[in-house]
Amino acid sequence: MEVFHHFHSGMAGMSILVWGIVIFYIALLIGSCYLQVRLSKAEEWWKGLILPAIALIFHSFGNALVVVLLVIYGVNRYKIKKHKDEIEKMKIRDL
Repeated sequence: MEVFHHFHSGMAGMSILVWGIVIFYIALLIGSCYLQVRLSKAEEWWKGLILPAIALIFHSFGNALVVVLLVIYGVNRYKIKKHKDEIEKMKIRDL
């Protein structure tokens, strides 16, 4: 019976460790996506490519993170370009 109790308490400790790691990686993913949105909206286009380049170089999260970060970059750059084009059209109409 004592062996079972020792095994069970060890499994509970492992479960807490696993959940801690999972929560850490989820927080890291959310933080990376937030930072990617901020960098992608920067005036300089290259800033949005920093995180995808780092993820690709270290390859620690796999290709999925690189794809997610590049999609965020592309969407935000498209929105910026679309907004600038609309402003340019308004300026032309005002002339």
